[in-house]
Amino acid sequence: MANSSSALPSDPRWKRAVDLSSPAAEKSQDSLYIHSLKNILQSGLTRGSLVEASGVRSSGKTSLCMHILARATQNGEVCAVVDLHNSFHPDSAAASGVQLDRLLWIRCKCNPEYTMKAADLLLHAGGFGVVLLDLSEAQPRMLNRIPISYWYRFQRAIQNTPTILLICADAPQAKAASRHSLECQPQAISWLGQRTFTRLCGITTLARQKKLTSIHPEPLQISVA
Repeated sequence: MANSSSALPSDPRWKRAVDLSSPAAEKSQDSLYIHSLKNILQSGLTRGSLVEASGVRSSGKTSLCMHILARATQNGEVCAVVDLHNSFHPDSAAASGVQLDRLLWIRCKCNPEYTMKAADLLLHAGGFGVVLLDLSEAQPRMLNRIPISYWYRFQRAIQNTPTILLICADAPQAKAASRHSLECQPQAISWLGQRTFTRLCGITTLARQKKLTSIHPEPLQISVA
């Protein structure tokens, strides 16, 4: 068969690989814009960085993380959840808008060593939009044993990539290694029903940027299905 490679440059349908641009790849490098956090994150979540969401129990930090995952998966990104206590609830995530067919769920069975190793493998493998590292309800003694060097290792693994490492915990963990530190503070809890039978129907919380104290907190309304 004759070699037709010499004819390719003259055909306008052919381009060199270096001349091709991928709109999806360019879009993935943009910040992840979260409309509900537009006041405290005007430019969105920075790609290639660590983001922390912290707060006490029932502060809304997990719902905030689900909202971020929903935004990323609806953009067509593949995301992951590294779950220390197997507390991720797929039905609740789906109700929040998370596209489960674009989500990898790793259950670590309360083993902190497996949890950190799984996160490390995912971040170095690449290809994820958001990796949620859920350390909620972990004992402070266990969290204090995590070397600070881990967070800088994670930071180096994702810098200059589209990946965001989202850390959900009762208190900030990554310290100076994180780009954004969001703290949720519960303000009010709404109940529905009579005294003898009530159910939780919503939480009002304030989300604030701990690293930018000049920005006013963002009020969030979290509905419970």
